[in-house]
Amino acid sequence: MNIAVKKVEIIEWLVQLKDESLLKKIEKLKNQSIKDSYESKLKPMTSRSYKAMLRESEEDYIKGRVTSQEDLEREVESW
Repeated sequence: MNIAVKKVEIIEWLVQLKDESLLKKIEKLKNQSIKDSYESKLKPMTSRSYKAMLRESEEDYIKGRVTSQEDLEREVESW
């Protein structure tokens, strides 16, 4: 059986499901799966790269390469 058929079967089963506690367990499993997928893509930062990023951020601040909270909020509103 291919994955598309399995997905359809699960969707059909979920649509008919009335057990709220089971739905909560499925939702918890889904959320954990999303979290695990995201975390698996994260890579630890070395102390050296962390310090380099910090220096770069401080330099940006000193040279005025920053965005104010107000400017950022205006930009977000235009999204």
